[in-house]
Amino acid sequence: MSLPDDLKELIEFDAGTLRVTSRESRRLEFKQSFDKSQVASYERTLAAFANTIGGVIVFGVADKPRQIVGTDPKQILDEADMTQLLRLDFAPEVPFETKTYEVSGLTLFAISVQANIDRPVICQRTRSKRTKDHQGNNPKDEIAIVEGSIYHRYSAQTTLIHYNELRKLLEEREERRLRIIMETLRAVERVGYEKVGVVDATSFGDATKATNLYVSKETARSMNFIDRGRFTETEDKGDPAYVVVGRVSLAEVIHAPLEEADKNLPNEVAKRLAPLVAKTFGAKAKLAASGIKPLLEAFGLMEMPYHDFDAKVSRRYITREGISELERRIETEPMKALQSFGSKASIEEFEAEGKTRTDADTPLETFLGVILEAEPHETVEILTPESS
Repeated sequence: MSLPDDLKELIEFDAGTLRVTSRESRRLEFKQSFDKSQVASYERTLAAFANTIGGVIVFGVADKPRQIVGTDPKQILDEADMTQLLRLDFAPEVPFETKTYEVSGLTLFAISVQANIDRPVICQRTRSKRTKDHQGNNPKDEIAIVEGSIYHRYSAQTTLIHYNELRKLLEEREERRLRIIMETLRAVERVGYEKVGVVDATSFGDATKATNLYVSKETARSMNFIDRGRFTETEDKGDPAYVVVGRVSLAEVIHAPLEEADKNLPNEVAKRLAPLVAKTFGAKAKLAASGIKPLLEAFGLMEMPYHDFDAKVSRRYITREGISELERRIETEPMKALQSFGSKASIEEFEAEGKTRTDADTPLETFLGVILEAEPHETVEILTPESS
């Protein structure tokens, strides 16, 4: 579920007493505070939400009585670290969204996930959480998630999935797969079987490999962009196919799945660029995660191989090549870069520093500037103290 900007649209509470009237449900869970030693148990709940209909955990709400008490913002795990943990511990990836709220000087933190279209989400690692007794003493480690487990949300409880729900998830996944196949076949039928080819996308992004397009022999005869190829026509390998090797121009480019090293989130990129930003623009200039997209847009880097947006998990990724290109552009076109993400004050300060450097030019440099800027056949008059 998507997180609203107003907390009152997420949970019901009295603004005066801060008493919460919303109850935990299949899509809502409360935690008194965010505790880094309990992250594995939070992952368990998020995976359960992803395996059902989605849901949200709200941190900063006490139980008995259910009341807003807030949570320490310094204890909240960084979004990039949370993403990394979920990638390591569960597959397929669990898409999530976070937001902080302020109520009467108290901070609440919410993590929301949508139902995963590729569910079931399965645990890949066994992890523990740290527990204490009611007095806050006798800490001990307790298993929170177990490798190979599938978690599900029942009413207001997270537990291992039951047989009936697991069978339903597997049947739904098979139905989705068959539906995609049928949709593809219908598209092929509309175009015409004799006019359709199959592109092998596994080599996209690798300059050392050719892009293969598989079509029938009849279709190949009408194609004019073939560089080199071979026919394969054997009885034990199905219909005749034509393998095309070379550069292939397509109306739509299909990209291979990104490598993990290229799945850099905006906040990770902002941290990576922070030293360069400070060196180039001064300590007052700050590049936040929200400034990465405008920075990419300013230099036309919104497409591959620099940037990719995965709509399925609502994630924006900047590749290694994209990071390198941003570093280069910041160094070569600093003003354009700063204007895309900087505050008015930081831009004015940078402009002032640039003007100071210009005013410090020597008379010789100024004289050469006049000569270089003169149009062909234009007379440039140089005034000396005596002639003026």
